[in-house]
Amino acid sequence: MNKKLLTVAIAGAMAAPMTANAVKFKVSGQVNRAMVFQDDGVQSDVRSVDSISSGTRFRFRGSEDLGNGMKVGMYYELQTSSNPSSGSRPDADAARNTDGIGVRQANVWFSGNWGKLSIGQLDGAANGGAEADLSGTTMSGTGATGRNSFTGGMQWRTTRAGGAQLTNGGTALRAGNTYNSNDGFSRYDGIRYDAPALGPVSLRASVGNDQLWDVAARLNTALGGGKVSGALFYGQASGAENVDARWGGSLSFLFSQGTSLGGHYSRNEPTGAAATDAKSFSVKLGHKWGPHAVSIGYAKGEDFQVGFEEDGFELGYVHNLKKASTQLYASFQHAELDVPATISAAQGNAEDHNSFVVGARVQFK
Repeated sequence: MNKKLLTVAIAGAMAAPMTANAVKFKVSGQVNRAMVFQDDGVQSDVRSVDSISSGTRFRFRGSEDLGNGMKVGMYYELQTSSNPSSGSRPDADAARNTDGIGVRQANVWFSGNWGKLSIGQLDGAANGGAEADLSGTTMSGTGATGRNSFTGGMQWRTTRAGGAQLTNGGTALRAGNTYNSNDGFSRYDGIRYDAPALGPVSLRASVGNDQLWDVAARLNTALGGGKVSGALFYGQASGAENVDARWGGSLSFLFSQGTSLGGHYSRNEPTGAAATDAKSFSVKLGHKWGPHAVSIGYAKGEDFQVGFEEDGFELGYVHNLKKASTQLYASFQHAELDVPATISAAQGNAEDHNSFVVGARVQFK
């Protein structure tokens, strides 16, 4: 991050004129629930879950004009998911009634013609850099990050009699161990600077605790009656992430007739004995018409566990009830795991995973 620019931004924020008015805020949020049928090749079950593709949450947003083009604001968001979908699996009453409660955002910010400075628990600059998607079906749990929204907790079972759980070096393997989008470093406590937009391009950088930092460039613009959205990112993390660096990008085109095409690629550069050179790739074709959106996507993960490769596809559908700020969705996900010969010789190959989801997100504003 440019230290001189950051110093100027902080000084500008501190020099803003103070007023006696309190910051005005509003409350918003959502409830997102789904029913998911899961089959890991040995056991199957139907679960009621909270979809982490966009989980149940409430938020407070507020801001106040300080004059001279300056504003101050705050953002607080708490996720309150009962039985999060990412941990759901069909075996032996697993995760029967767990709760996922945590702070997603808790930051204050200052903005002006010099950009925006945020301090606190916030989205890292690269968060979402692997997730550019104009298909309108992200709610159904499809695309680069979606499959693990509903299957990440499912065990990989051996094809041998008994269907025991596959292991690798003592790790009991689940879908979340063998694929994810390798997105930016999500949310963390730190400081972020968003530079003024350069036409359709925006630049941002953030620094967090434990020497974690990332930068990103994002593109959003109209194109021939349609739209294009994309991102490039790079970041470095502490040993706790087992990552020396993570980089990648995503791009999505929405054509004027409603068809979309997009995808992502991202990669880890590892550090430490526990790390891997993990790579993630996806492509997605979608179409929107009226309140409807459908898509089909393919995603692959390599070396999240050394020598393992996971492939899968997803089908998604979303119906928007705009008057009620509600989305109804359904999806089907299928995943297969290629097991290294040394592991398959000792334990067998992996059973395929299948899941089917129906759900609804209701928002309040």
